[in-house]
Amino acid sequence: MRHSFPFSPDPALKFGCGRYRQEERLLENCAEEVARFGRRPLFVCDATSRSIAWEKVSASLHAAGMEPRLLVHDGFCNLDDAQARADEGALDGIDVVIGCGGGVVIDFAKCLADLAGALVVAMPTSSAQCCAFTPIAVCYTREGRYFKTALFRREIAAALLDMTVLSRQPRRLLVAGALDAMAKKIEIEFWNALDGSGSAGGPAVLPHGRARSAARAGLAPVRIAELVADFIYEDLDRDLDAAVADLSKGEPTPVLRDVVFSSIVGAGIVSGISGGKRQTALAHRFYFFMRARHPARAASLTHGELVAIGLVLQLAYYGRFGEAEALAARLRGWGLAASMSDLGLPHDEADADACFDFLAATREMKAAGEAALPRLRQALPILF
Repeated sequence: MRHSFPFSPDPALKFGCGRYRQEERLLENCAEEVARFGRRPLFVCDATSRSIAWEKVSASLHAAGMEPRLLVHDGFCNLDDAQARADEGALDGIDVVIGCGGGVVIDFAKCLADLAGALVVAMPTSSAQCCAFTPIAVCYTREGRYFKTALFRREIAAALLDMTVLSRQPRRLLVAGALDAMAKKIEIEFWNALDGSGSAGGPAVLPHGRARSAARAGLAPVRIAELVADFIYEDLDRDLDAAVADLSKGEPTPVLRDVVFSSIVGAGIVSGISGGKRQTALAHRFYFFMRARHPARAASLTHGELVAIGLVLQLAYYGRFGEAEALAARLRGWGLAASMSDLGLPHDEADADACFDFLAATREMKAAGEAALPRLRQALPILF
């Protein structure tokens, strides 16, 4: 019988991974942590993360008497590929899966661990996403189109962040992770507006997303998530330029440590404590639009890079065009795209219409109602 991956929501809130360490030279000293969860590890990576980490990790594990297996996966996080690996026997006898690399690899490692009934140790080689902290995996077809999001039964056992590696990550990955985390606050505002006025983007939108109303009674987890999201936004907005500059030093400065922490842990806490509710809106839906309409181009970009472009749209949707243009300028200054033209993609009226139709059909815009659609139409030219 083929495995049934867990797609249904789990009623239990998951606040993050079991153990978290963020230190220098952690890859070559990882055996102590891995051994907490198993003695028969499978190391899952792609070609890039193999060159960065495999030699160091395998040496540490061998020195502790473990014989790690190696599985290199350069495709998408695809459930058929995961099942095929299991059918080939790649998971036989495995009790802990180490996912090392970016979001796609770590999510694929979660799928393999679920098949094997094993625990997951995440070793991200960039801070471009919070996947190392959360028990979900975004799954795609083999061609790179979004398929489903799997919600796993177990939390990540441990996240091991080697700051020696993360202090040398590409600039675009550091920025992508920070913008993905910052989007939480701006997208939460979308739902707060619905509580206050019934029209997302209307007068009830507050700068810090802390509106209170009777409609929001009983949402203590969401309110706590808002406070965390506010803190993350303010800190990353203030510190990101300095952290980008510190990458040139190739060493983990205090500000760089903080930006990495907020990007991975902060964003993961917001998602976990809110149960994944009320903390995504147009910025993340633009990501899904890109995956559906331009899968080849989207595959060349990280999740956070696409969400960052969507965040420009989100701000314009609120009517905050000055902020949207300022963010677009910052993105371009960091070397990231901020529009369809920047991406080298079609950006005429027909393409804007396709994006409008996609976004108008999302649950977020349906919740906002017909009255919000003209606001969406007015915002789209900032990208097209």
